[in-house]
Amino acid sequence: MNEMQEKRRRTMALLLTPFAGAEAMAATPSSAVDLAVRRPAAAFMANRRAVGLSLGVIHAGATGSYHFGTVDKTRVQVANERTIYPIASLTKTFTGLLLAQAQLAGKLKLDDDIRKYLVGDYPNLAFEGQPILVHHLVNHVSGLPRLLPDSPEAAPDFQSTVPYADRLRALVAASTPASFDEALHRVKLTAPPGTRFSYSNAAAQLAGHILERVEGMSFEALVRERIAQPLGMRDTFIKPTAGQVVRLVSGYEESVPQPYFPDQMQAAGALKSTLSDMLAYARWQLAERDPAVRLTHQPQDHAGGYVAGLNWQLVAKGARRVIFQDGSQPGFCCLLVLHPDSATAVVVLANEIDRDAMGRLRTLANGVVAALADSALPVP
Repeated sequence: MNEMQEKRRRTMALLLTPFAGAEAMAATPSSAVDLAVRRPAAAFMANRRAVGLSLGVIHAGATGSYHFGTVDKTRVQVANERTIYPIASLTKTFTGLLLAQAQLAGKLKLDDDIRKYLVGDYPNLAFEGQPILVHHLVNHVSGLPRLLPDSPEAAPDFQSTVPYADRLRALVAASTPASFDEALHRVKLTAPPGTRFSYSNAAAQLAGHILERVEGMSFEALVRERIAQPLGMRDTFIKPTAGQVVRLVSGYEESVPQPYFPDQMQAAGALKSTLSDMLAYARWQLAERDPAVRLTHQPQDHAGGYVAGLNWQLVAKGARRVIFQDGSQPGFCCLLVLHPDSATAVVVLANEIDRDAMGRLRTLANGVVAALADSALPVP
C-alpha cells in the first residue's frame, strides 16, 4: 500500500468512527444504545454521497450522542455537540408549538379564520364560504402554494439551465413582506381548506406573521423567549452571532457545496440548532408534560393517510404512537422521531442531501429504534 492509499485508509477510518461529545455523555448511554446506533449509522455513512452525521438517542432515561464523517469535505473535522446545522422544516414544529402556546394564553384560536389576524380584505382566502383556519397553516392543508410569490420557477420540473436549489434561493432571497402580502391577495383556492395535502412553506410563513402580530415580537425572539431559553437551548436561532458563525457546518447537495438558505423562510424553515439543543427539545417533547406540547401532538388535520398535530406527523396503532417530522433544504436534511410509549427519541442531522437522503434518514432512525424497542412503529 503506497503512502497516498494509507492516508486515505486512515482518513476513511476516522470518518466512519463515531465520536461521542463530552457534553452528551453526562448521562452515559447504555451499551444497548451504542450497539443500536452503530450498524444503521455505518450503513448511512457507507453511501458515497454521505458527508457528515450527528445522531442523538434518548432511551430509558439516558442520552447518547454520536458524530460521524466531517463538517466540511475540504478537511477532516468531526462534528461535536455545538456544531450548528440548519434544521429546515423542523422549524415548523416550533411554529406549531408557539401557536399552541398562543391558544392556551387566549391570544388566538386554532380554529379561527386566519383573516381575523390579517390587515386588509382577503375574500380569496376562502373556498365556497369555507375559510383557511389557523391550524391549516402548519399542516399543509391550507391550499396556499409552496412559496409566495408563487413563481413557475419554484417548480422542480421548470425548464431552466439554473439548478433548482439556486432558483429557490434566488426566489426566497428576493421576497419581501410587501411582495408576500401582494401575492397573498392573488391566491386562488381550488378546494375547501383542510381537505387536501399540498406542501406549503408560504402557509407556515404566514403562521409566523400571525404570531408576530398577536405576540408583538419577532418570530426569532418568540422562539428564544418561549422555547430556547426555558430549555437551555443556547444555539437555536435564525441569525448567528460572530461566535456562532465559526461553528456552522458546510452543506452539500449531490456532492456540490451549497450556500445557506435565505433567512426569509422564517417560521417555515430558517432556524439553526445543535444536536445538544435538539436533544433538549426532543426530551421536552417526549415527556409530554407541558400542555402546549400535548396540544401539538393531538390530531388536527387529516388528508388521506396523512394525520398531523401541529406540524408533527402522527402514526398510531392501538396504544403505540410515533410522532415525527423531517426537514430538508439544499445542503442539509434532518429528522426528529418521538416514541412516547417506549420513552425513545432519535434526532438526526446531516450536512448532505441527495435524491434518496431522506429515505436513508428514515431507515437509519427506524433501525436504531427497532434495535431498542421491537414493538415500536416505524416512520413511514
